[in-house]
Amino acid sequence: MKIQYILSLDRPQTNFIQVQLNIEGNSDEFLTLTMPAWTPGAYEISDFARFVVNLKAFSDDRELEVSKKDKTTWRIKTAGSQSIRVSYEVFAHQLDVHSSYVDQFHAFINGTSVFFYVDGYKEQSIELQIKPPEGWKVSTGMEKLSEFRYRSTNYDILVDCPIEIGTHRSLFFSVEGKEHEIVLCGTGNENEEKIKGDVKRIVEAFLKMFGHLPYKRYVFIYHLIDSSELPTGGLEHLNSTAIAVDRFCFTPFEKYRAFLSVTSHEFFHLWNVKRIRPVELGPFNYREENYTNMLWMAEGFTNFYGYHILMRAGLIDEKEYFRHLTENMRYYETIPGGRKTSAYDSSFDTWTKLYKPSPNNYNHYVSYYLKGELLGFLLDLKIIEITKGQKSLDDLYLNLMEKYNRDGKGYNEKDLIAALRDVTGSDFSDYITNNFRKAGNLDFGSELRKIGMVLSKGFKKIDNEEPRERPYLGLILKNSPSRFIVDGVLENSPAYQAGINPSDELVAVNGVRYSDRFTKEILEGNRRIKQDNMSDFTGREKVKVHLFRGGVLHEIEVPLAQSPYEYYEAIPDQTPLPDAEKFKQKFLAK
Repeated sequence: MKIQYILSLDRPQTNFIQVQLNIEGNSDEFLTLTMPAWTPGAYEISDFARFVVNLKAFSDDRELEVSKKDKTTWRIKTAGSQSIRVSYEVFAHQLDVHSSYVDQFHAFINGTSVFFYVDGYKEQSIELQIKPPEGWKVSTGMEKLSEFRYRSTNYDILVDCPIEIGTHRSLFFSVEGKEHEIVLCGTGNENEEKIKGDVKRIVEAFLKMFGHLPYKRYVFIYHLIDSSELPTGGLEHLNSTAIAVDRFCFTPFEKYRAFLSVTSHEFFHLWNVKRIRPVELGPFNYREENYTNMLWMAEGFTNFYGYHILMRAGLIDEKEYFRHLTENMRYYETIPGGRKTSAYDSSFDTWTKLYKPSPNNYNHYVSYYLKGELLGFLLDLKIIEITKGQKSLDDLYLNLMEKYNRDGKGYNEKDLIAALRDVTGSDFSDYITNNFRKAGNLDFGSELRKIGMVLSKGFKKIDNEEPRERPYLGLILKNSPSRFIVDGVLENSPAYQAGINPSDELVAVNGVRYSDRFTKEILEGNRRIKQDNMSDFTGREKVKVHLFRGGVLHEIEVPLAQSPYEYYEAIPDQTPLPDAEKFKQKFLAK
C-alpha cells in the first residue's frame, strides 16, 4: 500500500488545516482511520479527533460510505477500490507544543493532532506534501525529498517530526559535521548570535558525553510567546524539539537560565526516551493511556542532566548549579506529597494527577520531574561512591545506549538493575526498592557530605540578621496581580487545621488588605504559585483571616506556626570525608 498526505493551508486565517490522504494499492474491504488521543511525551488524553470536521472518502469521483466507530476512529467501506482519497479539515487553535495551530501569520503542526493512521499499516512508509501560502517556508526534521515534499519510514516517524510553516527566522550551526537549525517564531528581547552560540555549546557538551550525535540533522523550534496567556514548555522528538518560551526571557540571566535549561532538557531526550526508553513507551498505543512506572528516569533524570550539562558547558558555574539543586531539595521537603508518593507511583499516576492536578496534589503527590531529578543526583553519587570515583551516571547511560539503541527495544526495572551491575559490579536491587519504589524522606545532607558539602538551612536575613522565626499559615497561592486565590493548603499547617480551603479568596489579615506583602515565592523562579508570608507577625499570634468562599465573606481565626525554611545552601564541609574532593570532581565531570 502507498500512503501520501497532502497538507494545505488554504484559509489560514480561519484556523483550519486541510488534509488529503491518498491511498494506493488497497485490497481491504474496509479501512479504519484512527486519530491519536494523545501525543507521546505529553502524558494526557487530548482526544484530537474532536477537532476533525468534514471527513469524506472518494474513489475516483464516487463518494464512499464513511461511518464513525468511536471517538477516535472512522471506518471506510472501500467497495473494492484500490485508490482511495480521504479529505478532512482540522481546527487548529491551540498554540502549545502538544497540539497544532494555524493563523494568517504562521502554522505549527504537531503530527498526532493532524494525521490519521490507517489501522494495520502504521509501519508503511509515508510521503508528505505541504502546500504553504505564498512566501512561507517550512522547517522540520523530516527527511526532505524536494521543495515541500518529505518522507518518513513509518507513521511514528511522521508524527515525531513537528513542522513550523511561516516567515520565521532560521539560524544555522554545525557540530560533528551535522547541520542544526534554530527556528525563531516571534520576537522579544533575544540576541540571535548568543542563542546560536549557547545552544551550540549545549550540543557540544552532550557530544562530549556520548561521543556521537545520533541524527543526520537537528531542528530546534522556538515559539516566543506571552507566558501570561500561553503555556511554556518543551516536547522532545527523534531529531528535533518544539519549545515555547516567554518572548522576554533572554535577559536578565535569571530568566535566560530557564531558556537554556529547557533546551538542554529536550536535547538530552535524544538519548533518554527517544533511544533509551522504558519498554512501555513504544511502539505507541495512540488510542489510550500508555502506563509506565519509570517516568522518574525518562523525565526526572532528564531534568537532572538538563541543568547539570549547563555547568559542563560553562553556561552556569558550580555555585549556580548547587543553588538550583538545593532549591529543589527545599521545595521537595516543603511539600508533603514528596514524602508520601514514590517515584514509581508518581510516574504511573501521571495521566490522572500530574496533568490533571487537584489542590490535594501538594499533600499526596509529587512530580516525577522533581523527585526524579533529585533521585538522579543521589544515584549519580551512589555510583561514584561504589566505584571509588571511577564511574558515574554517565557510564550508566553509555551502557544503556549500547544495549538498547541497537534494536529499539525498551528497558524495564530488571534491565536497569543489570546495567547498574555492569557499570559498578554491585547489586542495586535494594537501593532501587528503597529509594524509587517506596515513599519516604530522602537524606540529602548525608549525600552532599560525600562530595564535601554541608546542607545549610535557614531564613532570609532582615536588616542583615537572620530571624529566629518565620510564621506562616501554610497556604499555596495562585499568582495573580490583584486577587489572592488559595491553590492548596499544606497538610497539618495552621490554615489546614483552621479550615481555610482551596479556591478561597483571601481579602484581609487582621483587618489589613491582603497584598503581595503577605506572599513569597515557594520555589525560586516559579511565577505560577506563591506561599503565604506572615513575617510581619510573631509566631505566637493568632490572626483573623477574612476570605470569600462561594461569594460569601467569612472570618477565620488562625494560630500561626513556624514556616518551613526559606533557603537551603550547599557550603563546604569543614571536616570533609575521605575522597570527598575526588568524588566531587567526578560529579562535576571535571
